[in-house]
Order: sequence, then C-alpha cells, then structure tokens
Amino acid sequence: MNRTGPRNRARQHSERQFRGRRRSRLALSAALPLLGAQALAACSAPAVPGPSGTPEAGTHAPVAESFAKYDAVRTDVVAALEKKLPGITWDVHSPATMQRLSNGTCMLFLEEMQSAKDIVEPSKQFQEVFSAADPVLEKHGFEAFGGTDPVPGGWVVAKSTDPAGATLRVESKGTAYVRLGVPVASAGCDPKEIPR
Repeated sequence: MNRTGPRNRARQHSERQFRGRRRSRLALSAALPLLGAQALAACSAPAVPGPSGTPEAGTHAPVAESFAKYDAVRTDVVAALEKKLPGITWDVHSPATMQRLSNGTCMLFLEEMQSAKDIVEPSKQFQEVFSAADPVLEKHGFEAFGGTDPVPGGWVVAKSTDPAGATLRVESKGTAYVRLGVPVASAGCDPKEIPR
C-alpha cells in the first residue's frame, strides 16, 4: 500500500496543521492565567507615577497634609516674585477651595494670588519669574518652569509640576495670577475640609 500517495500526503499535511493549531490553543490557554495574574497584581500593586509623572488615584495625601505643604509652596513662590520684581505686589484673588473633576479626582486649589499689574515686561518676558521661582520650586520638589507655554489669547503662562500631581502656574495678561492645584484624598471633596 502506497502511504506517500497524494491522499495520504494531504491527510498528513492536514493532521500537522491540526496539531499546530492545537499546540497554539494550548499555549494560549496556558498563557491566559498568567496574563490574568499579572493584571490582578497590577491592580493590587502600589500606584506609581504615570507617564506624566502624576500618581494614579488612591495615592493622594489627605487634605490637611496637602494644604499645609502646598500653601507653603505658594507663599514661598509669591515672596520670591515680590523680592525679584519690586513694586509688584500680590493679593488674594479667591480663597482656597476643592472641586471634583470629571474623572473623579478631588482637587484642592490653594488661595489664588493676583497682581493688578502685568508682569510680562517687568519680568523681561518671564526670565525674572524663572530666576526667582525655579530655586523655590526645586526646594519644594517641583520641576523648573522651563519656559512659557503657547496659550491662545495673548496670555503668557509658565507651569511646573511635582511627582504628586500638583501644578503651579504663573499667568499674565494685563493682570497676573499665581495658581496652585493638587489632587487630594477626600471622599466628600468638601471645601469645609480645608483647614482655616
């Protein structure tokens, strides 16, 4: 009996394909539990900063702790700007508050500071802002400003962030503002939690 005839060769080829597919399915079924375990481990592992440096939800500090830390940052930056830019003073424009973002994050916004004067020209296009604020930012764990951001509408804006996801912004167009917001751990996200 000729076992190498066309029919037998076709059948052998078909059996080899079947065995290959079966091996692939077995490999996949063996890999799936491992992938599931990795996904479960990732869900239960401590959160680490994402690509932007912002930590995942659940790792934010409590409101009182964040307020004390970041109020000092805001105060130090404003003091450095006043020292570097004589004649330009800053006053509280709006009180500290908290707000829930659409992604569920609770944000603490520190007192917003305002200068009645534009600081772009006096600061030599923000060069003096950088030289005054960058050392303060570094002391508090923030990155240096690194220049201004392209913002429509004529505003000149510089921003800096820290590993906890806090963002400090200095903005100027006619008037100027220092704004600082940080994600916090708060179930209710109620401004009444802010220490007074």
